[in-house]
Amino acid sequence: MNRNGMLFLVMERGKAEKAMEILRNNGSQGGTVINARGTASSSLLSILGFGDTRRDVILSMMEEGIWKASKEDVERLKTKGIAAFMGGSDMEGNWTMIQVICETGYGDDVMAEARKAGAGGGTIIKGHGTAKGDDVKFFGYPITSEKEILVIVEKTEKAEEIIKAIEAMPIFQKRGKAVMFTLPVSSFATFG
Repeated sequence: MNRNGMLFLVMERGKAEKAMEILRNNGSQGGTVINARGTASSSLLSILGFGDTRRDVILSMMEEGIWKASKEDVERLKTKGIAAFMGGSDMEGNWTMIQVICETGYGDDVMAEARKAGAGGGTIIKGHGTAKGDDVKFFGYPITSEKEILVIVEKTEKAEEIIKAIEAMPIFQKRGKAVMFTLPVSSFATFG
């Protein structure tokens, strides 16, 4: 059975077009490329401004078979990154995607707390809300303008500790400052 799902592909900036070409050659209808940044591997690198890396994120809806046919060619690109496919045939995968949507400026703090709980790294995407905080609510929390979306893909067995650590942060005690949700990952790969 060939199921539809979403590919979340993170790679070094400038490599997305080559990856999209591979995906299209295998039947993908296209996708969206978003500029993002990887999180620093140490606080010293972050303070010095050298730890963060510019990233491209590809979001593409496709059949699972298209990703399976493309995976090896994407892995051969001379880039470092990750690929997570959600919605495939193996819904009991060993990986979980944790997404935190928070006000701009909190993404690095959330990542630091997640790292203390065992997370290896994450990707921060800039975004914005859809209206004024008084106008729109998401699960009872107002959506405000500038946002950061922190995405962490981690082994499912470690994800619960990371989620608990993030939930305990003061930002989650303040109404409208952050929301977190998880998605099961049916296929995960690192490359580079």
